[in-house]
Amino acid sequence: MSDKIYVVGHKSPDTDSVCSAIALARLKELTGTANVVPCSAGKLNKETEYVLNYYGVAIPEVLESVEAKQKLILVDHNEYGQAVAGADQAQLVQIVDHHKVGGFQTSEPLYVRIEPVGSTCTIVAQAYKESGLVPEKAMAGILLAAILSDTVIFKSPTCTELDKTIAAELAAIAGVDPKTFGIDMFKASSNIADRTPQSMIEEDLKAFTMGPHKIGVGQVSLMGMDGFEDVRANLTAAIEAHRVDQGMRYLCLMITDILTDTTELIVKGDNPEEVAKAFGKEIVNGSVDLPGVLSRKKQVVPQMTTYFQA
Repeated sequence: MSDKIYVVGHKSPDTDSVCSAIALARLKELTGTANVVPCSAGKLNKETEYVLNYYGVAIPEVLESVEAKQKLILVDHNEYGQAVAGADQAQLVQIVDHHKVGGFQTSEPLYVRIEPVGSTCTIVAQAYKESGLVPEKAMAGILLAAILSDTVIFKSPTCTELDKTIAAELAAIAGVDPKTFGIDMFKASSNIADRTPQSMIEEDLKAFTMGPHKIGVGQVSLMGMDGFEDVRANLTAAIEAHRVDQGMRYLCLMITDILTDTTELIVKGDNPEEVAKAFGKEIVNGSVDLPGVLSRKKQVVPQMTTYFQA
């Protein structure tokens, strides 16, 4: 077993999970903790690649499993079902997150910091301030990018005033305008022609336990729906195949149009009408129309969890 401390986000990593791991590992290094290694729990999506390339930050090593008793810091999640293989047998050192507590047990005490903000990177940026440190330009840039990503450029209902304040401070260090950079970031990653159906499913997919069911909810953010109908048939077939392969009761994919603040929730499973009822809606051609919905965490998962636990 290595004496390294791995910092890693959830499977199907997004920009917040990757950038929070990198920036937190850097903070640990600056404050005297040795052998801290930032990792990604899988292949980076195009948005995250764009962000790291833009700021010249090295792509972290991929960590898909850990050995028993290996030291581990979890960021941007706190559920073993979303964690790298073996996490439930690892020595958890710390959790930094902004999601609901999903139920976990540890054999030893650990540091846990979970706050109701729009991004894990908001919490990490706060930790820099509390340590009396200013993040380097590149670290500030990737922290900012993750906040913009998770809050959909401050439009998501998960966004708080703290997210906006921290983002403004980071933007000053990084030397960018937050909204302009956010738009460029989303544009760089939203070209459907560059994606396979499987990559769209897996790029931001999380598995949840809702009542007795294992249910997956993924999200794809687009700047307009141009080209989507060209891939719809192949995408829906791939969603069903992935659902069966992963043993999920339902697999739902949020197709979120940032320009119109609207989500189409594609639902695959034995009885898709069940999912539609969680939102007081009807299923139409295998989808639920959700105008004004941008956030999986606040506007989709809680409603489905309440319905399936009833």
